[in-house]
Amino acid sequence: MQQHGRRRYFVTGASSGIGLSIVQSLAGQGHDVTATGQRASSDLPSDFPDIAYHQLDLSSSAEPLIDLASPADRIILAAGAGFYRPMEREDQTALAQTMAVNFSSVVRLLHGLYPSLARQSGRVALLGSVAAKGAAGMPVYSAGKGALAGLARSLGSEWADRITVRHYRLWPTRTPMHGRAGYDARKIDWLLMDPDRVARFVVRNLETRGPASLSISPLTLVGRQ
Repeated sequence: MQQHGRRRYFVTGASSGIGLSIVQSLAGQGHDVTATGQRASSDLPSDFPDIAYHQLDLSSSAEPLIDLASPADRIILAAGAGFYRPMEREDQTALAQTMAVNFSSVVRLLHGLYPSLARQSGRVALLGSVAAKGAAGMPVYSAGKGALAGLARSLGSEWADRITVRHYRLWPTRTPMHGRAGYDARKIDWLLMDPDRVARFVVRNLETRGPASLSISPLTLVGRQ
């Protein structure tokens, strides 16, 4: 058990990638974890931890999410969606889904969770991307992550005396999202971060005092286990 004791966590995007690594790390430390993801329970990987898991569509109503997450004093929003293609090739359905998962669902969820988080002096981790600065070929994804960065800055200031909000600008990480987005990640394999190391960094850093927004790059993880 880590020094801060047992916590109640709520994690989105837990069925793969960084979210999966996060719930594996948390469960291994003995925390209470409730998580959501796109996959059905029957399709989860064999090493998925024994935690409370719910298949939910983040682009739909936030009410189920708020009910599930309300007991938690630690919120880690790791879900992400997007496609590697130019704006002129986007379609309305994919555009709406990408913005809903990457930004709108976060706004709705944090709005609904404010009372319980403030009561518990909670902590929130928002997993963003360096693509927020703009990335040709992924304009809609970049826009959603840019909006998330703005939200994080605002809430970090507005809630400073009640709730800790941390925003992590992630460099590309070795996850299945690249394939789902239509990008061959082998082109950038040399700079992809390990999701387990990213997960451990986020979990540790969320409990520390420090900047509200932090970039996580391969250099950040040098020497860290």
